[in-house]
Amino acid sequence: MRPFSISIIITAAVLLFLAPAACAADDQTGNSGASMQVVTAIPLPVPTPGTIASPVGNYTKLEINPTYTQFALKPGESKDMTITVRNRDSKTVTLTPKIKLQPYNIPYELDPSWIAVSPASADVPAGESIKFTMKVSTPADASRGPYNANLVFTDEEYPAAYPTPYPNYIHQMNFYVNIIVPPVVQISPLYISDQVEAGKEYRYTVEIKNTGASSVQLAPKISSDSFMSYGLYGVTEPGLTSDSFQLIAPSSIPPGSTGTLEIIMKVPPAATGYSNGYIDLGIDDPSLMQGEGRVSLNFNIWKQPAVSYVKQFTLDAAEPVSIELTSGYSGYPAPIATSTIREPSFETTITGPGGIVTARPVQKIIRGSVNLDGDPMTASLSKEAAYHETSVQYTVIYAVEGKPGVWQLSVTPKNTQNFEYKITLGNPNTGIPSLNLFSSTAAVSMSTAA
Repeated sequence: MRPFSISIIITAAVLLFLAPAACAADDQTGNSGASMQVVTAIPLPVPTPGTIASPVGNYTKLEINPTYTQFALKPGESKDMTITVRNRDSKTVTLTPKIKLQPYNIPYELDPSWIAVSPASADVPAGESIKFTMKVSTPADASRGPYNANLVFTDEEYPAAYPTPYPNYIHQMNFYVNIIVPPVVQISPLYISDQVEAGKEYRYTVEIKNTGASSVQLAPKISSDSFMSYGLYGVTEPGLTSDSFQLIAPSSIPPGSTGTLEIIMKVPPAATGYSNGYIDLGIDDPSLMQGEGRVSLNFNIWKQPAVSYVKQFTLDAAEPVSIELTSGYSGYPAPIATSTIREPSFETTITGPGGIVTARPVQKIIRGSVNLDGDPMTASLSKEAAYHETSVQYTVIYAVEGKPGVWQLSVTPKNTQNFEYKITLGNPNTGIPSLNLFSSTAAVSMSTAA
């Protein structure tokens, strides 16, 4: 009766809304009372109740403990656990545990034969509980990776208004089986990041250690499609391709030995921007998952500007001037060391009201960051050193006696793509307030544009 009443009310409202409009139209023609407009209202459709009832109170009341678990196993290992199911219903329930695979788990699709559950079936009286034993046994040739599935105790499902890719069971326990296989091949470093100059050549080395019982074959290669270059307006033509690299490595590494991959990279003179890709070592090792067995590469390509960076400042009185130049601090992951040392430096010219001022560095500071062993991104496989320097920062400080007038600082950085400057006016050690107009640190970055 309720839907019918709603329909009547809506229809009446529509008639009341349209009737005055009809009368007004008659009045405009002057034929009011001579004829009557008949308005037929279209009733709104009555909502249809859902065909799937709410599961509340309509499904078997079971308590499963635990509802989630995971196993970490090596190939050939087995492990078991106990699952308790309590019947909270008012009737006896028959439980028949089944393994249900979840979709979209390729290539890590669990084989139901790995799982054994006992008892296979059981009747659980109201208010009672039962313990199931779940045993997971992995084959000796199981591949490394995460495997996901559900242990379902009944066929009851949650209602769904729309089709679902797989049933949503009410009484289930989700579990993971993580197959752990120590890699036979160890690669160091796994990541090479560097800022390189267009038109120059760079060399890098990668150590590959074979911890297995048989030789490991190597076939390193770079795919041109693996390199992507990003510019101001998104993806652009890559500055580096497979033609930019020469890879030198042994064809195989004997068991217990370490081989070296030498990477020679020639940056094209017109290359700019950021380029990233990877070297596929071509290693057939089942313990390596998708995306492993490679060395990731990331390069920021730049050009040395033909002119110096210029900064002007003004002195209102004669006072000391301190100028501090600092190379950009390389964060993690740091550029990998090459065959030649590329220490940042600055070609500096300081010009005062009377011309160029001879200024020699009064202090040089070298600041670095060091990791202690165990870092897979930077650790060495063949060396016993317990330390690895991940970044270095070089600072040079100049001091001059300033005279009133306009001054100019000209800087041409070498082997660094960005630097910071700090200009301090006045001597803070004398107790005389300094102007400090430029005492805050400012950063300057080199353009990657051609």
